[in-house]
Amino acid sequence: MSYKIVTDLFAHTYKTIDVNGNGKNKNNTILMGSYVQLLNENKGIWTKVKAFSKTGWIEQHKIGDEPGLKVFYVDVGQGDGALIEIGNSFKMLIDGGPGNNLANYLSKWQYLYYFKRNEKVHFDYVFVSHFDKDHYNGLIDILNDDRYTFGTIYHNGIAKFDTKKSDFPADWRTTLGETHGEANEANEKLLITTFDSIDELNVFKERDILQAMMEKFTLAVTNAITQGRAQNFIRADFQTPIIHRNIANKDFTIEFLGPIPSEHNGGLAFHFFEDESHTVNGHSLVLKIKYGESTLLFGGDLNIPSEKHLLQHYQRNNPFEVDVAKSCHHGASEFTVEFMASINPLATIISSGDNESYSHPRADAIGCAGKYSRAQKPLVFSTELARSTNVKKNLIQFGMINLRSNGDSIIMAQMKEAKPSSSLWDIYQVKPVEETFE
Repeated sequence: MSYKIVTDLFAHTYKTIDVNGNGKNKNNTILMGSYVQLLNENKGIWTKVKAFSKTGWIEQHKIGDEPGLKVFYVDVGQGDGALIEIGNSFKMLIDGGPGNNLANYLSKWQYLYYFKRNEKVHFDYVFVSHFDKDHYNGLIDILNDDRYTFGTIYHNGIAKFDTKKSDFPADWRTTLGETHGEANEANEKLLITTFDSIDELNVFKERDILQAMMEKFTLAVTNAITQGRAQNFIRADFQTPIIHRNIANKDFTIEFLGPIPSEHNGGLAFHFFEDESHTVNGHSLVLKIKYGESTLLFGGDLNIPSEKHLLQHYQRNNPFEVDVAKSCHHGASEFTVEFMASINPLATIISSGDNESYSHPRADAIGCAGKYSRAQKPLVFSTELARSTNVKKNLIQFGMINLRSNGDSIIMAQMKEAKPSSSLWDIYQVKPVEETFE
């Protein structure tokens, strides 16, 4: 059996070809990157294929050997977790969610065919935006899984400590470590406990002062490096060099726009934003990703004081404008209009769950995501709203949001709650124009 990959942003298959050489009776819609089995039957520009248990005719120019950019905003519940693939070999993760949703998606669906062939999966990069459970706990099982290997794991350098442990330094006072100064209008209070390497993180672990989840993460990274499955563990900030590669004949870059650390007595420090939660969230990694002419933004859990901090640093220079943005902090009300306006996206994705105590996504965040968009018909996607329940089978159908780009155009898609015969997808063309495709 021979296979090809759908290389258009999406492609339809048809049951038959009419006398004029046109497809008739659409029976499937397939997103870029999906495999189709060739059935060795051709009619003019059409070839017969099998995909997802359906047989149909597809235009030959829409299939090939290497796709462009694919982004999977996985429904991890109340948290963030995204998989990015480009071409046939490049893969990376941004956060991992609070539980096993991402790990299950990778092992039981996305890469099941690798594992059935006893092949390992390599992630070129893993980005931990910050060390809150809903962003990194789900990465621990993935790091411990010997079916995966990793290139560089990036983090923001702010650990979490257990203040109840007997060896926790009394003068540190916060779960993030030692601070210096006092908060005032100049925001001069600084967090001065940071780490760069896994060795430094292991020092905290050996002192028995890390929170239990951070201990597990530290052990997972250490074991992966010791076993030769991970190469690097590096702290990143706005001064970290841009990652630049050429993939599938397009320029691909990852730029670190944040966090913006400070200097204290020759060492690294971070502004202490109001409290511990605002501080660890506010110093999330901020990633601007560019593939060809398509741009994406991932901002972790930025909040009001940190967005002001970023805007003050960049002043009139605005590096934040992108085509598609992952909404910061799960659609919380913790945002500034100025920062949202600076992003000015065509589409926004909100990743949240059914945790009623948070009430995410908030009405003002949804409204402003639409208002502060440069699209005539702004698009706001939600993993939570895309999720549905199969009542007959008593199963949750998770609400993953899909993005595909060839470097010029962008489409986004989510599964329909009811499964029609012709297409599982609601598809929206984000760039260059906004349309809905059935």
